[in-house]
Amino acid sequence: MLASLTGIAGETGGLLLGSGVLPLPARSPRLLAQAGATVQERSNGRLILGLGTGPAVRGALDRLRATVEMLRSAYAGETATTPEGEPFRLALVPERPPPIWIAALGPKATRLAGAIADGVLLNWCTPERVARAREELAGGAAEGGRDPAEVTVGVYVRACVHVDANAAWLAVSAAAAQYASYPAYARQFARRGLGEEAGRAAAAHAAARPADVPEAFVRGVAAVGDPADARARLEEYRSAGADLVVVYPVAVPGSTLARSALTTLEALAPNG
Repeated sequence: MLASLTGIAGETGGLLLGSGVLPLPARSPRLLAQAGATVQERSNGRLILGLGTGPAVRGALDRLRATVEMLRSAYAGETATTPEGEPFRLALVPERPPPIWIAALGPKATRLAGAIADGVLLNWCTPERVARAREELAGGAAEGGRDPAEVTVGVYVRACVHVDANAAWLAVSAAAAQYASYPAYARQFARRGLGEEAGRAAAAHAAARPADVPEAFVRGVAAVGDPADARARLEEYRSAGADLVVVYPVAVPGSTLARSALTTLEALAPNG
């Protein structure tokens, strides 16, 4: 992803370049720091660097904290230390350090974001989860001696607008069901009162029957339907406290990803 953003940076002038969520196990900490610095310099300071723990294993949040501390030091031009204890300095230090965001499903990660990050990125959640995340973030900020207003709250919202409304519904249902089958997301859904619906969605995923995914589950975590309804749903996330609502288009089977995504984005663009 960071390699792709380096190329995009050279072809654009004003777009913010979000990395999305980069799972820490996928790359070495030192290479992460170097790649982030390259994109930040190439883009004249337009990178938003998003990090996630990857699999929920023991010590994952401690490693995430150590990685953020490492990046802060590296981007300040100081000698940084990887989570494994290896010191290094960047040859290329960006003029301005990129903001660092943390992906959070549960309250511990959200509080950590409040304590050390510039932003938190939520995923597959309800507007109520956004409001709760605001409270958790404030708690973490207080522990870190920070103003919670310094931390941006972003949320991915899966969305699909298509001429065939049923096809759009089934596409989003299938995507939601897949995530319901992941234990970490199942726990998030349960915390928001969607445990039973998520269980049925996971069963529908296992049976490859997206039509069996409960309607209440899909409506709870996505924006789907006609453009007016989908826009209204996005506004609920903003009203709940999201500073940035990231529309994540879901492709309709049979349509190209680019065309399907463009249709949804054009329908939901705030200035469209």
